[in-house]
Amino acid sequence: MTLKIFLDDKSFHCLKQCIPPGSRSKFLLEKAVPLNFFGSNTVISCDEPEARNLLLYASHCPGVIASIHKALRSAGLPAEYPPEST
Repeated sequence: MTLKIFLDDKSFHCLKQCIPPGSRSKFLLEKAVPLNFFGSNTVISCDEPEARNLLLYASHCPGVIASIHKALRSAGLPAEYPPEST
């Protein structure tokens, strides 16, 4: 399943700064598609494990965290990992 993570410019820049050089996640950012419909936004397409990996890097980027959680919930996946047991 492919997730679509929509980021504003500030969040995308924050994420770029958090990912270390040589990380496979840098490739995701290179494939990101800029959208200029409603201001400047970027969409990142990735699978669930890649999205969760981005969460690890984005701990200081609240906009990125919120966008990834939204993409996970929209796909019917738990935002927390591992999922909380009830």
